[in-house]
Amino acid sequence: MIKENSVSTRGHIRRRIKAAGALVAAALVVAACGSSTASESTAEAQTSGGTVTWAVESEPTTLNPQLNGGAAAKHILRNAFDSYLFKNGDGEYEPWLASEYSQSEDGKTITLTLRDDVTFSNDEKLDADAVVANFDVLTSDDYGNSGQAGIASLESYRAVDDQTVEFTLAQPDALFLDYLSGLGSAPLAHASLESEKLESGGTEIYGTGPFVLDSWNQGQDIKFSKRDGYAWAPEELATQDGEAYLDSVTYQILAENSTRTGALSSNQVDAISGIPAVDVSLFDGQEGFVYEKGQAVGSPYSLYLNVSRPGLEEKDVREAIRQGIDLDALLDSVYHGQVDRAWSSISPGTPYYDESLENSVPYDVDNANDLLDNAGWDERDSEGYRVKDGERLTVRAVSAAPYVRDNRDVLLQAIGASLKNDLDIEFVFEAVDLGTEEERAEANAYEVFDNSYNSSDPAASYDVLYSSDPARGYIARGKFDDSTIDDLLDKGRYTTDLEQREEVYTELQSYISEQAYQIPLYIPTDTVAHTDKVDGLVFDPSSGFVWSAYTVSVNN
Repeated sequence: MIKENSVSTRGHIRRRIKAAGALVAAALVVAACGSSTASESTAEAQTSGGTVTWAVESEPTTLNPQLNGGAAAKHILRNAFDSYLFKNGDGEYEPWLASEYSQSEDGKTITLTLRDDVTFSNDEKLDADAVVANFDVLTSDDYGNSGQAGIASLESYRAVDDQTVEFTLAQPDALFLDYLSGLGSAPLAHASLESEKLESGGTEIYGTGPFVLDSWNQGQDIKFSKRDGYAWAPEELATQDGEAYLDSVTYQILAENSTRTGALSSNQVDAISGIPAVDVSLFDGQEGFVYEKGQAVGSPYSLYLNVSRPGLEEKDVREAIRQGIDLDALLDSVYHGQVDRAWSSISPGTPYYDESLENSVPYDVDNANDLLDNAGWDERDSEGYRVKDGERLTVRAVSAAPYVRDNRDVLLQAIGASLKNDLDIEFVFEAVDLGTEEERAEANAYEVFDNSYNSSDPAASYDVLYSSDPARGYIARGKFDDSTIDDLLDKGRYTTDLEQREEVYTELQSYISEQAYQIPLYIPTDTVAHTDKVDGLVFDPSSGFVWSAYTVSVNN
């Protein structure tokens, strides 16, 4: 079914549109030992052929890119799936599967003109009908689209001709172009949309990317082979014209840190992701190996405090918890100087980051204890924990095990020990299966939600983590329901005025910090180590994460 409005295309202006409909350029920080963008790579030295075995820390929950919102899975999924637009290192959107695009002066109509040479890996053609079919699925009520926030303003869409699609928005929306450049809207072949495996993903899910999925042995490995005839990579990322260098790439699922690092050290694999801080010295600067990392944009890894739970509805209690954690010491202990502390609700490199918030929260155990005493949590139970009216001050963090990575469990356990020793607060961390985590969330049986959200536009991470509208704030588990935040979210998202967006997001960062709704912990990094025979690794300039295996080659 085609959803359609009668919209004139007259008055459109064709231009390159700044990120999120005129966003400021994101200054991506890539701290790397040998890391590069495509423009810095030495394509002449790269050779075609060969295979790479790449060990990863966590397994994607699905291989359907439209349903998988995990940042750690992006570099795997990008092997097989492309997007309509590409967001470059200057924060601008460029055509990718589209040959050109336009946005009307009122910001409500976006028109894509598709390339005429793009096919899916099952040889179906990418045309306007395929795009419409994808959006019929993406906008259906029973489809768990990972980028649903990006289409919240989508009012209608239609095929203008065989290669042109027109989208109409109810209002200007900074996130729609971002959505068209992300994996959440990556087009799938008609056959895939009708497949019984659509939600889980698999060999029947056909994309337009440079590799084809050969097999997925759950819990073991994911195998891709080079796709013949691929010729439409983003210009800024491509180090070559056309097909991938590698004949194939296999991702091994090795959850244990020591197993991954041991596999690379003994040359059982060619590359690994998710290098524990304590093991960086095994590869960084060592003969035969290369270590690379990129710093992510979006929201940092943080604790979101559930204000609907006893104790945490009080600002002074939230502030006490924030001030009572010696975060610098804990980060140094767990990550050995390999991560940067976070201070704001968005990370450096994200548009509109407010650096004035850095060093704004003191570590002050005495004041934290005073705040708790004054809030009435001044008694202790038989085990020494703070109580009020006979109820213990308990803070539970419940995480879905597939998303626990980067030694975050170790950090949370250290935070728990710190809160117990210094503030007499019971902090409990549990890593559970996805079903149990969802049940706990539905039952509101938690006090802390831990999360990092990779997004190139701050509107995306703020919406999903803070909006009181369930359609937008679908992981807003802090349950803030704060009208001040909701008002600022709308002002920042539904405009293309740069100055207004900067004012809004500066105010929003300050307000969230003042209310102690969130405890920023550290800026996530995407780390990779590989043998020196592996070349051409590229980081996505808009996210800070590894792009895919498309530009990778092996030199024997």
